[in-house]
Amino acid sequence: MPRATAVAPTPELPASPVRLRHVLLVGLLALFASWVYPRAKAAWRLNGLAVALADYGACMVGPTGASLLRGRQMDEFHTLVRRRLVTAPAGEALFARCAPLARTITGSAGIEAAHRAAAFEFAEYGGNPRATRSLGELAVSPDAVAVEAHRAWPIIRGYSTLVATSLGAYEALHPVAPSEPARGRGLPSDRAHYRVARTGPDGVLVAIGAGANLGVFRSTDGGVTFQPAPRSAAAGMAERCPAGADGRAFVLAADAEGTLAVSLVPGAEPRSARLAAESEELVSVACDDRVLVAATRPEGTRRASLRHCVFQGPCREMPAPDLGRADVGLDYPLDLARVASTTVMALQMGNVVRIVSARDGGGWTPPSVAYDGELHPLPAGRRPTRLLTVGRRLLLHGFGARASDTYGLLYSDDQGASFRGR
Repeated sequence: MPRATAVAPTPELPASPVRLRHVLLVGLLALFASWVYPRAKAAWRLNGLAVALADYGACMVGPTGASLLRGRQMDEFHTLVRRRLVTAPAGEALFARCAPLARTITGSAGIEAAHRAAAFEFAEYGGNPRATRSLGELAVSPDAVAVEAHRAWPIIRGYSTLVATSLGAYEALHPVAPSEPARGRGLPSDRAHYRVARTGPDGVLVAIGAGANLGVFRSTDGGVTFQPAPRSAAAGMAERCPAGADGRAFVLAADAEGTLAVSLVPGAEPRSARLAAESEELVSVACDDRVLVAATRPEGTRRASLRHCVFQGPCREMPAPDLGRADVGLDYPLDLARVASTTVMALQMGNVVRIVSARDGGGWTPPSVAYDGELHPLPAGRRPTRLLTVGRRLLLHGFGARASDTYGLLYSDDQGASFRGR
């Protein structure tokens, strides 16, 4: 019988240190990390975006900007953005300081570039027929922050408390809205060079125009409403630009070479000075007891220039106001007035009426907005665009096609520095 062979026992393998529970634990940790990491990253990013959004709001519209964006009150925010735009000088890139914040929030180079544009490049500024920008291009909203907050949930629930300005954030001045015009009635649509107002116990008497186009009107409520008055009531004041209570006056006369400013003194010979050449039209004329100021425009052109005539003295060129850009000048419908030794000019730039003024011997003030047609819409003819001096008060008024039509009316008691509705 064959002899049995002994078989060596199979050696036992050492026990593996890795257990199934360990694999499951690692898997769970990896799954948890893959769930937490993007949310933690979003939470980190959310904090930076929320602060950038708050800083952007303060930079764009001032102290209320952050709260408006936090509360998603976008209509009010856009209203303030536009208000800041129209009150800025034409050449100022007033949103450039906010451009890096806009890029941080949106990630868009185009939106950042739009923030760096000058005010006059925006169609909403008024007066630029070739505007290349619109405020719609400043497309910054809380949406990017809301998206990041959704990604960060539930690590961060909501983002409103995070929208707070950083220390040292730039804060723009809060833009002040122009006054809403009152409603006037009774002044005619005729654009005349002679516009004379006299106040007395029986109210305000106004004589507008000359010759067959002379109209006389009376107001008993300070210039809000006017009624036709007999021509005889304006004897001694109509068809001239009074330069004093003693009968002195400027009148306009034409000769072969153009228009003269004639100084009249009772009992003395008239003295004339060249006001405009034959090829120039008179756009607007205003005077007081010392000075006549006129805007003239060469035929076939849009840009007006200014002349300054001293009573019984010569006429000279008057510097034009600086509107903020070298290419922006007196290319718009304008009107002039003289009050308290100050020349006041109203410029109709689109649906915005801007005011500049200059004291005798001084420079022009920066433009200020007296009327904003976007904020207080009125039909074109009824917008307050014309100036009328009544004593030491300045009226800025529109006109109606009929005597019963109402128009916008504002007034100033500080030589055009500010205008209010009644």
